[in-house]
Amino acid sequence: MRIGELASKVGVSTHVLRAWESRYGLLRPQRSAGGYRLYGHEDERRVREVIALRDQGVSAAEASRRVLEADRSGLSAIDDDIDDDATNASGSSFAAGHRRAGGRAGAVGTASGMGVDTSVPLRSDPPALVAQLLDAVSTLDEDRAHAVLDVAFGERSVDSAIIDVLLPLFVRVGELWELGRIGIAQEHFASSLVRRRLGAMSLTWGVGSGPVAVLACPPGEFHDIVLLSFGVLLGRTGWRIRYLGPDTPVHSLAAAARLTQADAVVLACRRPSGFRAHSTALRRLGEDYPVWLAGRGATPRVLEEVGVRHLGADLVGAVAELTATARDRRNQREATARPDGDGIPVDDSRANGNGIQGDGIRTDGIQGDGIRTDGIQGDGIRTDATTPTSATA
Repeated sequence: MRIGELASKVGVSTHVLRAWESRYGLLRPQRSAGGYRLYGHEDERRVREVIALRDQGVSAAEASRRVLEADRSGLSAIDDDIDDDATNASGSSFAAGHRRAGGRAGAVGTASGMGVDTSVPLRSDPPALVAQLLDAVSTLDEDRAHAVLDVAFGERSVDSAIIDVLLPLFVRVGELWELGRIGIAQEHFASSLVRRRLGAMSLTWGVGSGPVAVLACPPGEFHDIVLLSFGVLLGRTGWRIRYLGPDTPVHSLAAAARLTQADAVVLACRRPSGFRAHSTALRRLGEDYPVWLAGRGATPRVLEEVGVRHLGADLVGAVAELTATARDRRNQREATARPDGDGIPVDDSRANGNGIQGDGIRTDGIQGDGIRTDGIQGDGIRTDATTPTSATA
């Protein structure tokens, strides 16, 4: 079976299944003649056993280790765990309490020495997920951090996990760093952790025939996590993303825009000087392609000097803005190319061959009404999902 069918049968997202496969070696797919990865009944069994162990308060990493070890010994990880719980009153009480709480993932506590019970099960509401991730980051606890991310992406939509959990996490990481409560090691750990998770969602960025966006940070800017998050959100609506990442020379950015005939160019930076140093080149680039500047560096003075658009702090709104601009440009090109030359734009926004559906935005993956962002953060576009309405950057 394909991974989508497996995900439907076991009730776990394809992203989580791929993470368990790559991180823990839980799944062992075979390749079809056409190159597709096919999963069998043994894969399904192992996944169900991991899910059962997670329901008893075991982290995904530990559950996978137990299941694979049981496979090698010819035993059942679930039976062993149930037997252990039957003889351990505290274990039974924990599992029962976790089920009553509706939890699905492993127990995660807070940093050692913080005075918080480490047997508290994971919660899936955004503020709790942010707090649990911060705790894992503060102690550089890789396994615990991935367990929280498993819950975030397993229990919430991808859009909500990014907007309501990951972006507020980096707001808090920046604040704690400024207060001296965490160090550069924790900041780098959080960035690496999230980059790997988001990277798994970029595998379809080249698929389809939708509009093309080139995303980058100018020379000297290395904080790109929020720009990467925006790329994931944009890619989920049908855009093809060409992600150049941090510290990109502006002449290379311009070359990439020409090569791909970009429908949008987004440049993010925390410092106004990062844009001002290249204002002439950016102004020329803006004459040929729609260019947006983002981040704290995109001040009103910089925007006026460079003469390009501003990518606002509301990332969902920004996706809609880029999509509308791409659609208008496409209509103008089609109107110009019409044989009768009447110059009347053709509105074919319902066509699905260009990767944009309807108004270009898929809303089925966005959960709740709390997807608002404000402010600017060190990674390029600061956000704060706790604010009910967007604020100007």
